[in-house]
Amino acid sequence: MKALLLSFLVLFTASASHAQDAALLAAEQARGILTGSGVQWTVTVSGNKSAKFVATSQGGKVFAEVIEPADATGRRYLADSGGDMWFWKPGLSRPVSVSKRQRLSGDAAIGDIASTSYVDGYKVTGQEDGEVNGEAATIYTMEANSLGDTYAKIKYWVTKSGNLGKKSEFYAKSGNLVRSSTMEYSNKAGSKPFLSKMVVVDGGNTITLSFSDVNLGNFPANLFTRENLGGPKSTGPKR
Repeated sequence: MKALLLSFLVLFTASASHAQDAALLAAEQARGILTGSGVQWTVTVSGNKSAKFVATSQGGKVFAEVIEPADATGRRYLADSGGDMWFWKPGLSRPVSVSKRQRLSGDAAIGDIASTSYVDGYKVTGQEDGEVNGEAATIYTMEANSLGDTYAKIKYWVTKSGNLGKKSEFYAKSGNLVRSSTMEYSNKAGSKPFLSKMVVVDGGNTITLSFSDVNLGNFPANLFTRENLGGPKSTGPKR
């Protein structure tokens, strides 16, 4: 359960240096990244494991709290586009930092993929014409800005009609394909299409994330602080 949410968060916050490509930026907004205002939604996970949690994204940060299963209710996660990630659950005295290795292992990769912004930690190194599910698309190739980024390279298929990211592939430093994801956009955020489903293939495992109850808004800034996760207030400087 912990690893599953970790992968969601990493996926939603890893990125490519703020690109000026309008199509790429529009694709990020349809996934809840760089929306200007905040966005909140419910995520239902099915596959070899199941879970449900509420995620809120705003200002390059993602906060998530587990609501199912019962033995994981109340667990909280916080990630930001700078690469920091924190976890807290009832019983812990204070939030704990999540390492890059934890984000890459097992189910953690799922959150990593769902929370990766491809416009704030990676740089576009190439683009070419292609297709995804029969639709004309631009295929972006992006490389990590630093060794701290989760993946060395990402390939991202964005449709030419509607500018929607429909497919991603994630590569290790060795060049090996680590995992992939496909996305659907049946939800609406305001009048625009919004992510409704993500299917992640990781080795022999397939996990489906279903997104519902999408709401745009401005959320309290303290929701996205480490101190809000739980435990006693930190007396040190804020990260």
